[in-house]
Amino acid sequence: NNYIERIQRYISLSRRNSMFFGSHEGARRGAILYSIAISCKLNGINLFEYISDVIEKTIEWQPNTPLEKYRDLLPDRWKKQ
Repeated sequence: NNYIERIQRYISLSRRNSMFFGSHEGARRGAILYSIAISCKLNGINLFEYISDVIEKTIEWQPNTPLEKYRDLLPDRWKKQ
């Protein structure tokens, strides 16, 4: 029960801060980043290390990069690498 309450706390904070995104598209992007951050937290991953590694790996990828390569960078899969 405490676990769920902690997760809901982060959702409440996000909802309060989301009015500063400026647009619906900004809010959508913010929600994606927030989701990744929470996923890192739940998987015991340092967010800064994760983001740094993902940027380093994807910086030279082409627009036609297969989706599976992106899926491998999701926090749960990234942790297994």
